[in-house]
Amino acid sequence: MFAIVGLGAVGSLLAYFLNSAGMRPYAVVRTGCERHVFCGEACRELDVEAVPRAPPSVKYTLIAVKGPDTQSALEAAAGTPVLFQNGIGGLETARERFPNALGAVVTYGVYREGCRAELRGVGEIALPRGAEEVAEALERGGARVKVVEDVEPLRWAKLVVNAAINPVTAILQAPNGVVAEDPWAWALAERLALEAAEVAKAAGHPVDDPAGAVAAVARSTAKNISSMAQDLAGCRPTEADFINGAVVRYGEKFGVPTPYNHAVYLTIKALEARCRR
Repeated sequence: MFAIVGLGAVGSLLAYFLNSAGMRPYAVVRTGCERHVFCGEACRELDVEAVPRAPPSVKYTLIAVKGPDTQSALEAAAGTPVLFQNGIGGLETARERFPNALGAVVTYGVYREGCRAELRGVGEIALPRGAEEVAEALERGGARVKVVEDVEPLRWAKLVVNAAINPVTAILQAPNGVVAEDPWAWALAERLALEAAEVAKAAGHPVDDPAGAVAAVARSTAKNISSMAQDLAGCRPTEADFINGAVVRYGEKFGVPTPYNHAVYLTIKALEARCRR
């Protein structure tokens, strides 16, 4: 049996696929929504059993909260936690408490507003060995899934893309396409990606053609609103600490300069602080 912690964009996507596979997962939700709707091929209400924490019978808890909420999500977990998160830091935190915790990488585009989530772009879900049952259930529900020997290179590759697109779109409050269409936005995103790729390489996970990867994602998700842009617009805490902040921290660890990532990280944190005033 599965439990999901968090029915935001990614959590709603996971619940949708599990429902499509004929499953009714437990869900730990703190949104206050009486019903959650997901729009894929059609819009439908998600069928979940709301619980304050995952019951002991749960084999896998799918953690789909933002990085800052990882600790509280782990309080509600049971079995093996599988973290579906952006950036670097959440999985590492989880393994301090659950050494068996696993990481997943999601490239689907989902936009959430209120209690409604909408599929904006078909991608893929990558899961590591040890999560085959999760992969099978999601695939049965129509998800594009692959099981890989090592998910770390994919986590770092996604970090590079997120480190470039998320802060630029958040600062400009524009869809992802601005990165590919505006030369000034692209100039900044490219430098962010190249810096992040140098850090990833130092961490043992080289990324092929980081600038090309960013451009491709920006074009293919041109109408999407990044999670960081959505969070800033809604005056919610962003995942900057787990994206550009992670690039800066690991850059310091490995002796890789990260001036562009440091600058946008400080900018995002300043914008967050303005929201709280």
